Amino acid sequence: MADQCPTIGSLIALGFEIGKTSAGLDGAGYKFVHLDLDAVHVINPNARPVVLLSGVLNTGRTLALIEDQIPDDLGNPLEAAAWVTYALRSHRSDLEPLPSWFEEGERHWELVPMARQQREAEERNRAYSASPSCYIDRDYARPLRRQLTEQFTWLSGETEMTIGYDGRVLSIVLEERTHEVVASGDRWPSSFRVIVSPESQLPARFDSRMVEVNVFEGFVSLDGVSLGPCEPA
Repeated sequence: MADQCPTIGSLIALGFEIGKTSAGLDGAGYKFVHLDLDAVHVINPNARPVVLLSGVLNTGRTLALIEDQIPDDLGNPLEAAAWVTYALRSHRSDLEPLPSWFEEGERHWELVPMARQQREAEERNRAYSASPSCYIDRDYARPLRRQLTEQFTWLSGETEMTIGYDGRVLSIVLEERTHEVVASGDRWPSSFRVIVSPESQLPARFDSRMVEVNVFEGFVSLDGVSLGPCEPA
């Protein structure tokens, strides 16, 4: 069985034992204090071969059905440990004491695409939250949009626009015309030069009461719509 399924072989290398599962199927299993975890090589409803992890977690205060699928081609025990620990992450505290392979697997979640994507998304969200931003009342954002739209229309080509926020007023300077609007948020560390053109887009409408102006990943955005690439002024 281990020769036919690399993942089962990797789990056996971690300490899973070959035998009949609770459902009477051939597989491998690992006994935690409150969970007998079964691993069986199956064909899932999408006609894909996977290893099904299943069991009933029962601590006396917590009762949970464990059921998750991991790839069947994990030939590296460390990779298999990472997938198993990620599948069991929400039940970690109920599985203690943890074997050494479990803790090692947790340290290598970068081997699990979903975990890596989640971590990257969390890191990006943190970076976004820390980036320069401020908020304008929608009633002030609407005339600002109208004025900028008019100016963009008359531009002859790409032009530098300067935007900055001093902790109270958002200032935008375009072709010697200054637009100022009261905003809220933390003072920006610098002003920014933005490249705009007649093709620059502005939001068609503002759905939220407070409209965000944000500088992130090299672009200035108004309510999520990019005005153009920028750099510190």
